[in-house]
Amino acid sequence: MTTTEWSGNITGFNYYNYTNRNAEISWSFTTQGMTLTGTDCAPPGDGFFYVPMTVTKVSWRTHVC
Repeated sequence: MTTTEWSGNITGFNYYNYTNRNAEISWSFTTQGMTLTGTDCAPPGDGFFYVPMTVTKVSWRTHVC
């Protein structure tokens, strides 16, 4: 759980945005020898991911998701 922006690597099965801000979450996922990457916007109260993914960055988004 975090309430601040950060970067690094942590494996997460899912997330839930408990803040009142839009969060941008960068991630990577490896399957069948291929690594997929992306960035998702999580509005307040949103949750996502249902498979283990590596979260590499969390930052605040200044505009609406």
